[in-house]
Amino acid sequence: MYTGVPGGITVWEIIIPDNEVSMSKENQHYSPNFLVIMAVLVTALLVIAGCSSPSVTNTPPAVPSTCSVDAGVCPVLITHSVRIEAAPQMYTPLMSSTPGIGLTPNVSGFNKADAEFTWNASYGHFLDWSSSNYTVSMLSQPVVNHGEKVYWSFTDVPASTRNPVIISVTARDLPSGEILGSSRLTLGWEGNYTVRVQKIE
Repeated sequence: MYTGVPGGITVWEIIIPDNEVSMSKENQHYSPNFLVIMAVLVTALLVIAGCSSPSVTNTPPAVPSTCSVDAGVCPVLITHSVRIEAAPQMYTPLMSSTPGIGLTPNVSGFNKADAEFTWNASYGHFLDWSSSNYTVSMLSQPVVNHGEKVYWSFTDVPASTRNPVIISVTARDLPSGEILGSSRLTLGWEGNYTVRVQKIE
C-alpha cells in the first residue's frame, strides 16, 4: 500500500495477513507468501534509494580565461628582446680590416622594419660603411635607423682609460612609440689605443 508523506518522502506500507505468520513458543515459522512479500519489500526499498541518490554529471575541465573555447586555442605571450652583436671583440683604429666595431641589433618577437633603433655611445663616434662603394661616413649621435649595421670607433685617446665605453641601443615600435627592448655593451680599455668587449647586457 502507498502513502504520501509531506517533504517528498515515499512510504510503502505492507499489510501482512495474520494467517500468513504462525508463531510458537520455540520457533517462528514463515509461510512462503510471507517470504515473497519480504523480498518485494526489500527490492522496493532498494529501487527507491537508487532513485533518490544524487545524479553525477560530467563537468568539463576549467578553461583559462585567456583561452578561446570556440577556437580551441590559447594565445601565446610573445616576449620582445634586443641584444647587441659586436665584431670584432677587440679593436684599435690601427686595424685596416674594419673601420670600427660592427654593431647589429639581434631581435626577437618583432620585425626590425616595424621598429626604430636609437644608438648612443659615452665616448667615440658611429660610422656608416656603405658596401656599395666602400666609403666610410661619420654619423651624428644619436643614430636612428631600422636596425641596420653601424660601426663604432674613436680618434683621440681619452683623458682617462679607467672609464669604460658604454654603447646602448633602444628599439621602439613605430606606430605606438612603445619601447620593445634595449641592450647595452661595455668596452674596456687595454692600453691607450685598444678596446675590448667586456660584456653585453
